[in-house]
Amino acid sequence: MKIFIYSPQREISQIISDHLTEKGNRCIIQYTIEELVSDVSNLKKLPDLLILDYLSYNHDIFNIYENFEKQNLNLPVIFFNDPCLTRSTRTSHWLSQLEMLMCKTIYRDFSIYKPVFQTLEELIESEEMQPYIPLLQKAKPIPEKYIKEQFTLQYLKEQSDDCIHSFCERNKLSANLFYLLDIFQKNRNLFLSYSDIKQIYEEDGKVITEKSLSVLISKLRKFIREDNQSCFLIYQEKNKFKFVRYKA
Repeated sequence: MKIFIYSPQREISQIISDHLTEKGNRCIIQYTIEELVSDVSNLKKLPDLLILDYLSYNHDIFNIYENFEKQNLNLPVIFFNDPCLTRSTRTSHWLSQLEMLMCKTIYRDFSIYKPVFQTLEELIESEEMQPYIPLLQKAKPIPEKYIKEQFTLQYLKEQSDDCIHSFCERNKLSANLFYLLDIFQKNRNLFLSYSDIKQIYEEDGKVITEKSLSVLISKLRKFIREDNQSCFLIYQEKNKFKFVRYKA
């Protein structure tokens, strides 16, 4: 299959080209979107497929499908990093896109593209490749607790600020005290009882008694009280404890 490939990141185009070429395809890399459109418009025989980066151009300003249709160019086009999938897999999404967008101008069994699409999907969603491809990094979900609070950039910054490391360095905290502090910070939305904390230790393969926990918590809270730069505390309510971050 003859395939044209374009991405503003040439290295990505090259990797895709090499990967598909190994499967017996003939791949040609285009170096600018203008060059691509010009070459395609002047070809006597079109390639079988055009693989584009979704960031190749602004989709509000230019529609490549409409452009090709106006020129009577029946060229199947897919975006390897399309951020708006309509199916459960990229392969099925690309196939459905071709069927929906090309059926007006070309009648073809698009299932012939499935092996190429599966190879491409496997490549770009691999752990090795995915971090380098724009639009494929999933955003972290907004924690439910943030929705219940004042939702501002400053609030998010304060909640996500990992202040315990600087505290540890200033006070030369021992490993066992830092481990305990880290538990409190990671569970900062919860009141933790001695048994809750003990269970977290055990899940991490550590053994500790509630009496030892009581001693460690007391030492930790003493360090926090005496540190005039700390911006958090371990709040106690009856026999439960909670990490509280406040604005310094």
